[in-house]
Amino acid sequence: MKKSLLAIALMSTFSYANAADVDNTWYIGAGAGQSNYESVDAVSHLGDDSDLAWNAVVGYQLNKYFAVEAGWQDLGTNDDTHLWGGLDGAQSIDVDGFTLGLVGTLPLSEKWFLTGEAGAYQYHLAHQMNADKYVSATDTAPYFGAGVGYKITDSLEVSAKYRRFANIDESAWNTANMDAQTVGIQMVYRFGVKPTPTAAAVVLPAVIKETKPAPRPEPVYETKIEQSSVAVLFGFDSSSLSSTAKAKLDEVIRLSKQSDNDTILLNGQSDNQGDAAYNQKLSEARVQQVADYLNANGVEVQTLEQQATGEQDAHANSRTDRALERRVIITLTSETQVVVS
Repeated sequence: MKKSLLAIALMSTFSYANAADVDNTWYIGAGAGQSNYESVDAVSHLGDDSDLAWNAVVGYQLNKYFAVEAGWQDLGTNDDTHLWGGLDGAQSIDVDGFTLGLVGTLPLSEKWFLTGEAGAYQYHLAHQMNADKYVSATDTAPYFGAGVGYKITDSLEVSAKYRRFANIDESAWNTANMDAQTVGIQMVYRFGVKPTPTAAAVVLPAVIKETKPAPRPEPVYETKIEQSSVAVLFGFDSSSLSSTAKAKLDEVIRLSKQSDNDTILLNGQSDNQGDAAYNQKLSEARVQQVADYLNANGVEVQTLEQQATGEQDAHANSRTDRALERRVIITLTSETQVVVS
């Protein structure tokens, strides 16, 4: 009975992606294993038998789940040399032909996967019934298969395959009818496989928490007081300023401008020669002369104090020592803030 090509619907699968993009790629493969002829009904002494089987395939991978595959399948020979006692091999059945089918792939991991396949086998059967009688037929039989595979590389994989071929017969004379199955290993090489692009790791900038510096402690100040004194000398019975005296007063004026919190104390004195009351008035005149000069030339102080002691502190006995007592003592006191911590 003539059989037509079968339309096969394969299961759809859901799984995680393989490591490489195999969409729209071609592949070739070859395999070998053992065939087993079963349920053999033949006009001869032949029965169930096994032999070496091999196949070659070429396929087009539609996507990671489905492929269309064509190939050549040789199921080997069922002959009487395998029967008990052994005959002369005059009886035999040889089966080979083309396969066309769909292959489904179910990825299990990045490397391991399962396969399922189904299609049609257009075979040629040659039946040597005896030394004088030989018949042959070309017909179509359905087949299906399953397997488990491992990806050696993105392009090269190996699979353990099981295939079953049903209703292989010689229908012109009805001399043979049987089933066959194969178990073997198949290698496949894929062309143009592209590695799956991997997303580049995005390195986010580190979040740096801005820390405010600890507030600096408030500085601690203390008041530093400095005093300096200079004496301006006058002539006998005189309150006039000499050029030497004016030079000393100019230096006092310069120093007073270096600080904002200065005070000046003027102390006028005289020697012990003559009337004490006169000497008192003479010391007052000398103090006033110094104060007027300082003010007139821009002295910068908080206070300018004046006092006159006359001959109160005069004790000299010689002319030279008495000349040193005719004076105004200028004491400049400066206050500055100094950081101590």
